[in-house]
Amino acid sequence: MLFLFIGYYDAEKMNQSSQQELDAVMERCNVPLEDFFTKTNVLYEWHPGAETKRVRLLGGQIERQDGLDPDKTEQIGSLVVFEAVDLEQAVDLALLHPTTQIEEAEQYGWRMEVRPLIDPKEAE
Repeated sequence: MLFLFIGYYDAEKMNQSSQQELDAVMERCNVPLEDFFTKTNVLYEWHPGAETKRVRLLGGQIERQDGLDPDKTEQIGSLVVFEAVDLEQAVDLALLHPTTQIEEAEQYGWRMEVRPLIDPKEAE
């Protein structure tokens, strides 16, 4: 089965650190990331860009806005599509990701979720 790993971070908390501090944290991610990619059959990995446009229907009119939602500091940092036998195995594999492996994860509001991907052709 295919699963989607969504990794989140708190942009406000990350922005409070210097680039040097963030580089050091990212360096500490290398070992758990290597383990994650060695033990997990990753098919795709993306890191969303910083530029954002938001669109919604409000009062019957389309409202367009540039930038992140000012009411939300949590942002998507990582999207990974990978294979696993079932949701339990998918979560076990996802736990190898730095989101749960390095101490600073809590400080920066890192969290993840894992969702099964359902092929619309098979859902019919």
